[in-house]
Amino acid sequence: METETKRNVNIWKTLQKVPAGTMFVPLIIGALITTICQGMFQFDLWSYLGNPMKDMFSSSGQMLLIGLMLFCTGTQLKLGDLRDALRRGVLLILVRLGVAYLLCGLFYAAFGYEGALGISFLAFVCAVTSANAALYMGIIQPFGDKSDKASFGVMLICSMPLLPLLFLGFFGTSGFGMAQVLQIVSLLIPFILGMILGNLDADIRNVFAGGNAIILPFLGFEFGSTINLFDAFQMLPQGLLLSLLYFIIVIGPSYVFERHVLHRPGYASVASASLAGVALAIPTMAAQANAALGAYVSSTVATLAFVLAVTNILCPFMVRWVLKRHPADGSTPAANSKTAKIEANPVH
Repeated sequence: METETKRNVNIWKTLQKVPAGTMFVPLIIGALITTICQGMFQFDLWSYLGNPMKDMFSSSGQMLLIGLMLFCTGTQLKLGDLRDALRRGVLLILVRLGVAYLLCGLFYAAFGYEGALGISFLAFVCAVTSANAALYMGIIQPFGDKSDKASFGVMLICSMPLLPLLFLGFFGTSGFGMAQVLQIVSLLIPFILGMILGNLDADIRNVFAGGNAIILPFLGFEFGSTINLFDAFQMLPQGLLLSLLYFIIVIGPSYVFERHVLHRPGYASVASASLAGVALAIPTMAAQANAALGAYVSSTVATLAFVLAVTNILCPFMVRWVLKRHPADGSTPAANSKTAKIEANPVH
């Protein structure tokens, strides 16, 4: 037994030490493979190997994995928790999304699909409408009250590609048509099926509780297969700018509302300010429903990958800073210090 322990190289534990590591590290590996094979040698490794390798590690299998992820996510949503979330969490999320979608509409009206300063309309929508429910839950666990924790369920729904896709559909080349409706229905079915089964049978909820942890590394590889690092490096300024805009748009309105209307410390608004991994899946799905967005998919995924890393790394430290200024009810310095050490993955 001791020999087996010494031989264990702790790959999984190492990945978990990196913010969003179980998806982000495979994404970088996938991007390196794509950059070397396609960027340098014009050679598509996954197409050459064929299935199952192609659908496991290239973008051709993204939609299947996203469907499985939505099913697993649905099984974890307890309907009873939503009642507690209505006390406070729903109001914060509505304020946040209301401002985000208003700004998305203004962004399109002003700049169109191409966007401004290298940030496309697709990248802007995918970023500012996203929230990492898993990281939020990990951060507020030591000090959040029942209402804070119940907001996890609502945040799961808001983290789904459903809402951004619905919004993007209205700005399609032919408006909001049957293609957008069918795409949304296709996303809803696995999520609702998982939610029904998870609420009917606690064993099903327990079995699929770790489902997203299995899916994430493969999804990371598939996202990485769409990124050429030579091109991604050119997106560094856009990634920094979009990260800054994300924090301003996501935190600003909900923090002011939480502090001055709800008279709360403000940590809940900040704890939800990190990009969800599933946001990287939205560009591909949006392009399937609206061909006009296809030209922006690759640059959007590369930019969002950068924003994903920045927001997931900084978010716990920002919460810690807020708690020092406005402590949570019943929190302790020891509990607050834990927020800087959160190791959560963008499961949703």
